[in-house]
Amino acid sequence: MVDFYSRLLELRRAEGATRGLAKIPSDLYPQAKAYLAEVRRTYETELRENPSGKKGEVARQTHTRAQQVARDLIEARITKIMSASFQSAVGGGRDLSNGLPEERALFEEIVEAIRSFRLQSSPYLEPTTSSASPTLPAGTPSSPASGTPSARTDPTTPAPPRPELLARTANSVQFVRILKGSPPVEMGGERLELRPEDLVSVTPEVARILVQGKVGEPVDAEARDLTP
Repeated sequence: MVDFYSRLLELRRAEGATRGLAKIPSDLYPQAKAYLAEVRRTYETELRENPSGKKGEVARQTHTRAQQVARDLIEARITKIMSASFQSAVGGGRDLSNGLPEERALFEEIVEAIRSFRLQSSPYLEPTTSSASPTLPAGTPSSPASGTPSARTDPTTPAPPRPELLARTANSVQFVRILKGSPPVEMGGERLELRPEDLVSVTPEVARILVQGKVGEPVDAEARDLTP
């Protein structure tokens, strides 16, 4: 027991001396758990048999100190794993040098949790490519259209007369009145800027997105079923 306590002290010092994860025994977690349980059983037994005995008090102090050293070591590693997870979630590498299997599992869980949170609550934080088509997820606030140049025209040439925003498809279409302006979006093969009071004819699927996102409202009888 004394030897393992000394080993814990060495590992704590090594962990504090390096920025990344220090190399530790692959069985540290189960070994530390078993060691602390054994020390606890020892001092509890000694105190029951001889409450005023010195041996029981020494065992109790050993358990308290060993528990604190183990806590310092593990919490220092968890802090480093959390930092590495964040860096990975925002585009860094997935390597976790000197990570034990249970630590790598924690690392992957945190990375996925951060990515999921960013995608669901802050999609604008995620990098986009030039070929990606922006979408209008339900509930996404739309920026005002006033003062925003149209993405369909070259700013160096006069703007042509405003055409119908969306061509009718071969299938059935729905009419939607635009309530809010939005950044340029790609629909029907065109990159469009939606403006308040525009009346557009779109496919039922696109109409559903606009209505559920509170960007537009249905204007015919068929579109009334689009509301969630």
